[in-house]
Amino acid sequence: MEQLILRAHDGAQTTITHHGAHVCSWIPAGGKEQLFLSKTSEFRAGAAIRGGVPVIFPQFAGLGALPKHGFARTSNWRLQRSGHTEIGAAQAVFELHESIATIALWPYVFRAELTVTVAGDSLDIALAVENSGDTAFSFTAALHTYLAVEDIADVSVHGLAGLNYRDSATGAENCVDTGETLGIAGEVDRIYANVPAQLELRQGAQSTLIKSYGFSDAVVWNPGAVKAASLADLEPGGYRRMLCVEAGAIMDAVHLAPGERWSGSQGLQAIPSPR
Repeated sequence: MEQLILRAHDGAQTTITHHGAHVCSWIPAGGKEQLFLSKTSEFRAGAAIRGGVPVIFPQFAGLGALPKHGFARTSNWRLQRSGHTEIGAAQAVFELHESIATIALWPYVFRAELTVTVAGDSLDIALAVENSGDTAFSFTAALHTYLAVEDIADVSVHGLAGLNYRDSATGAENCVDTGETLGIAGEVDRIYANVPAQLELRQGAQSTLIKSYGFSDAVVWNPGAVKAASLADLEPGGYRRMLCVEAGAIMDAVHLAPGERWSGSQGLQAIPSPR
């Protein structure tokens, strides 16, 4: 599968496939792999990659008439440019336009742009969508980030206390997170509304700061042992080594009139955990 490896001047790097503009790897400068990528994922045309950072657009999950999670993650994106910024970060910009195939599913004219920037201990991914046609449209979107963890039993997510969420695993609506932190036990599939600009995943000797801009929601997902066993493209035991914390625009769809543009981003930073 055609891919691009970006290396910052300080050694930080990320790998992106043209298929889906999919970030498959992120290694901070002097660090180790931070993203989970399933060893049994199907790397072929028409299939979604299990792991990394799938781009979800123009529909999140099954919340609409399109195929699950829309078509962006299985489309071939065009590399617009790549190189280094003035401060030595590596950056690439990919774009996706409507096509005969997308119009057959979703009859709108659009331009989507994904900008990936890596340097030091940080990875930043920005998604922008422009209505380049003459008909208004609405969409939902997410950056479906699979964070690598040593053991899901030792992971906690901070910053969600008191927030409302939809429990997609049980179908329950208008739930409230009453815990100080969120631990993962069994299947967890929650869409949190109106999240703060920064969340934190803690595990062992490392924390990952998860910052979002323009995305009002966040998804926390792990399939748990039972559901994971039914996912052919998730390696055995893989659920124990990943947790999705996704920046999303889901609860309230984004509406764009002709000529309007929307953007949202997620920034990840790997740092030593506070003692």
